[in-house]
Amino acid sequence: MAGRDISEDYLDGYDRILSEVGATGRRLTRDELESRRVLGERAAKAGHGLRAVVRQHLAMTRAACPDLPRASFGRVLSALDQVVDALAEGHERAQLLALRHEEAARREFIDDLLYGRSDPGTLAERAECFGLLLSHTHAVAVAAGPEAYDDAHPVTQSVERALFGRFGNRRILYVTKDGRLVCIAPADQDEVLLNFAKQAHAVTDGGRVAIGRPQPGTGGVAHSYEEALNTLDLAQRMNLDDRYCEPRTCSSSRF
Repeated sequence: MAGRDISEDYLDGYDRILSEVGATGRRLTRDELESRRVLGERAAKAGHGLRAVVRQHLAMTRAACPDLPRASFGRVLSALDQVVDALAEGHERAQLLALRHEEAARREFIDDLLYGRSDPGTLAERAECFGLLLSHTHAVAVAAGPEAYDDAHPVTQSVERALFGRFGNRRILYVTKDGRLVCIAPADQDEVLLNFAKQAHAVTDGGRVAIGRPQPGTGGVAHSYEEALNTLDLAQRMNLDDRYCEPRTCSSSRF
């Protein structure tokens, strides 16, 4: 990615900027800075790392220096500083946009998965990108605490560190949904859901955790998730205490 050859298009207009700045000492105009941001954005979308783009501009700057008067050298360095800042800003802008698109796609997939929407074949293909094989049987654990949790919440991150620190990549999907913590794991990995239950129970200050029964197929995750939610709802209405049940000792809908 970052090491492949970069088109000289990303240097478009830079030689003219160097020449004019070296002669006059002026700062880059607003349009010139925006053009560098756009080029930095294009480079990021094309898969070029910022370091490679900056290296390309440094090479052109060095090539131009022998033809510049000594007094102009400081002006050129000042222009280079502005150009690099603008390139970095554009590069970061593209990366942020890509992350937002990825997060939107992830959220859409989670909704489709937990609510059983979308074509089963398409859903199974998308699930593989997130480490799930929906041809297998899965179970879903849901934790609810005294407050709503999102991906950036310290509680969410604490459970994530504990869960993946112990189990690594075992085709586990850990997300937040409607203010709750949700863990999806293959049904033959009871220890994952049990660990999730223990961690979530502890860091949510004794919050409730429910685990749905293992269910097969593309719709299995939605069925298990719905069962876990129903169990949580029942526990709240019955005012049950804040204990949780281990998967292997609980019946049908386990709490």
